[in-house]
Amino acid sequence: MAFMIRPTDESAEAILTHLSPAPVGNVEVEHRFCPGQPLRVDKTGNTAVITYGCRVELFRGLGLLAENKDQEEYHTVQKARFSTDGVMLDCSRNGVISVAAAKHFIRRMALMGLDMLMLYTEDTYEIPEYPYFGYMRGRYSMKELRELDHYASSFGITLVPCIQTLAHLQGMLRWPCFEDIHDCNDILLCDEEKTYELIEAMIRTCRAAFTSNRIHIGMDEAFMMGFGQYRFTHDSIHREEIFCRHLERVCRLCESYGFQPMIWSDMFFRMAFHGEYKAMGEVAPEVIRMVPENVELVYWDYYQHEKEPYLQSIESHQKFSNKMMFAGGAWRWIGFAPALEKSLFTSRLALEACVEKNVEEVLLTAWGDNGNEASFFSILPVMQLFAEMNYVGNVSDQQLSARLKACTGETLEDMLLLDLPNRPDGKLHNSAANPAKYLFYQDVLGGLLEKHTEECYPSHYAEAAVYLREAADRSEEFGYMYRMLAELCSVLEIKSRVGTEAQEAYLAGDKKGLEKIARVTLPELLVRLDAFHRALEAQWTAENKVFGYEVLDIRVGGIKARVHTAVSRLERYLAGTLERLEELEEERLYFDCRTDDEENKVMCYNLWMPVASANLI
Repeated sequence: MAFMIRPTDESAEAILTHLSPAPVGNVEVEHRFCPGQPLRVDKTGNTAVITYGCRVELFRGLGLLAENKDQEEYHTVQKARFSTDGVMLDCSRNGVISVAAAKHFIRRMALMGLDMLMLYTEDTYEIPEYPYFGYMRGRYSMKELRELDHYASSFGITLVPCIQTLAHLQGMLRWPCFEDIHDCNDILLCDEEKTYELIEAMIRTCRAAFTSNRIHIGMDEAFMMGFGQYRFTHDSIHREEIFCRHLERVCRLCESYGFQPMIWSDMFFRMAFHGEYKAMGEVAPEVIRMVPENVELVYWDYYQHEKEPYLQSIESHQKFSNKMMFAGGAWRWIGFAPALEKSLFTSRLALEACVEKNVEEVLLTAWGDNGNEASFFSILPVMQLFAEMNYVGNVSDQQLSARLKACTGETLEDMLLLDLPNRPDGKLHNSAANPAKYLFYQDVLGGLLEKHTEECYPSHYAEAAVYLREAADRSEEFGYMYRMLAELCSVLEIKSRVGTEAQEAYLAGDKKGLEKIARVTLPELLVRLDAFHRALEAQWTAENKVFGYEVLDIRVGGIKARVHTAVSRLERYLAGTLERLEELEEERLYFDCRTDDEENKVMCYNLWMPVASANLI
């Protein structure tokens, strides 16, 4: 029998079906809203009381009761260390999370106690006046955004618009109708009236769709600002002045629509420290004065493996009079598989630094660089850590796993298996290596990363596939996530070394070896590629709008085509109708141009096209 909620609360009752392990017993839960009070949960026998100071804590309290359902007595008081503890999902790198999946995500956030969600949308939202803005990219309609805004609010979660108003707009700027406001690369043309007409339309759309008064306007990594069309229409280029003038104008637009803007802070730090985005001494007073008073600075960093760099950068941000937020990262942007251990390790250090320096707002970013290939839900353990660091402190892995199980149905042990595809040598790499991506996309006969493999890879991938299939069978809701990576490992059991084996057989004149590759190994690889392709599509359709999947279809389809070509070329060579296999005669070089045969052969490279071919795609 499920919990009984008193007084009746539709959102609370709706979420009970998503608690895991499912609550049992006839437990009546009274909830009391006491603004300003910490979360308190008291259970004695079949009655429980949840006292909460903000709405999302009611749902965290329900999760705590579910976790401790077997306890006759349970009492806890948890005071949040952060005033904002949020998540940002990248909906601009082809994958746009569907409304249904976003609602699922919101429910999981609520059980954890996370209170803010950003959907990072460069051009993937509707602006009626600009029909090519987000055209065929899965953009959210006004109706969808309002629906999500209302749904999130019902759980005490604020949906905050997260857009771009300067750079990272390549999706939009591909269309000829935006040529008048295109500076260069992915950057808008500053000091051009048509640019600000578009930006005002962006902000007006956000105002109509979101109830929050906060807005993230981006402004990061505009490295080539002013070096394109701008320099042909202006006498001089003072990039700091251009940036500050543009920011001031966009901030005035935000204010006119009742928004309080925030930006990624890197451009100001690059001005202060010669292009570097890290604390390298005191921030010059003139740089501090450049920042408008009403702008919040978001310090993003998910790279450091020691606490001190986080502390130093936070201190530098606190020299500004502006409010600041810290943004860490869940590394799901390096391919099909995440780097959860790295994400958890760096997040612990960063959040400890935030607590020490009294940072009030934290955000977990989940970028999707180069195709959004990984599951949005692969970041659940890092989300749980952000929640526990807020309410409890630095918990052990055992405690984290128990909370994760209650809020998601998954254990930490199972979710850490998602790292296996990127550990073919059995080691944890601080660089967030992603061999599962580059070994998958490299060519089957003309592979560019064959010198970055070892003989142990096939056996590792065979074993990893077994573990991931077992985890898929244990998972009630996320089996597709494990299954996709299991099928990927099954592919890589063959593909990680088949090119090397083909070259060795060819150079040794071993035609029996080549015959086996052509008639047994590569046909089996095609079977496994088909299975992976279906699993990848199943994951995509479970989480995303359909738009963007065509990119992965094209990529995987290209690999299949190359395998068919490889079989054909090997057969013709074996039949004597093809004199040479030139691609197997080329000496293999290191992809990253290293000269020493280093012990660590794995690397991180997250662009599929240069991996697929040395020629231009």
